[in-house]
Amino acid sequence: MLEHKVSVLIPTYNATPFLEATLLSVVTQIRNTDEIIVIDDHSYDGSLELAKEVLKHNHPNHIAEKNLNKGACSARNRALELSTGTLIQWLDADDILGKGKIDNQRQHLQKDTACIAIAPFIPFAGTIESGIIQDNRTWPTKGEMSAASWLSKAFMTIPACWLGHRTVFEAAGPWNTLLKINQDGEYFTRVLAQAETVLFDPAIEVYYRRNLSNSVSHFSADKAESLYLSIASIHQTALGFEDSFRMRQMVANRYQHAIYSAYPHFPEGQTKAQNQLKLLPPPTISNPNALSPLSQIISQVFGWKTLTRLRLLRKELFK
Repeated sequence: MLEHKVSVLIPTYNATPFLEATLLSVVTQIRNTDEIIVIDDHSYDGSLELAKEVLKHNHPNHIAEKNLNKGACSARNRALELSTGTLIQWLDADDILGKGKIDNQRQHLQKDTACIAIAPFIPFAGTIESGIIQDNRTWPTKGEMSAASWLSKAFMTIPACWLGHRTVFEAAGPWNTLLKINQDGEYFTRVLAQAETVLFDPAIEVYYRRNLSNSVSHFSADKAESLYLSIASIHQTALGFEDSFRMRQMVANRYQHAIYSAYPHFPEGQTKAQNQLKLLPPPTISNPNALSPLSQIISQVFGWKTLTRLRLLRKELFK
């Protein structure tokens, strides 16, 4: 049986410190018939030139060009448009594919065009050799499950973890270029709604370069609005895929997480989320900002809003 061609799609923006390692993690494990497509989103640090130089010496079948528009989502859409592979591998410019990731998943997908292969990720900072970060995430056991089951359990992964047939990705529609946050969560919800099964292999490794800065600092009013829009899309897609208690519970947790994360920005979105929660099962998640024992005490005694305000105050004092 002729093996499927893989297209590795990489958006990049000012990624020169990481891009070469990312590209080399790909070229060492793909065939000459596979392709790598790098779309540079108007970098000013030489990322595009670096990508062209690395690929010129390491892989014969590649495209490296500047994004026609602007933004990571539009770069991903352009990469998919240019690609010719049967299988699609998404990869951010600072993440690393573990040895054999693509071929192992390629074998899983030889026959089943409606299956998505997914791997776990290992967070790291700096280098893989010295910067692995302890992560308490619970992954499922090895095996196959329905795409609806995977979605309802909200097993969150990064783009690099996925490999699937282009027909599934094309059916899901393009990445939403209006979103400024949670683009991958919204996109891969639509992907899962077009798939039938998920094949998870915990032995495959993907390395995720984690930003260790305070998550509160990432939010602004426009990002908060974007987050709520992404959850509304997930809500519509998920319940259109399977309107069940388990899916409604997942959606409720997404709304509650957005409220915790985006407060106090965009009060209108918070109100809309709270109104949606009245129609859904009670959320089962705890405040994601209350990680340390002290923050948990503050959250329990004074409330999660007080904890968030204190975190924002600390950010202002020490910036």
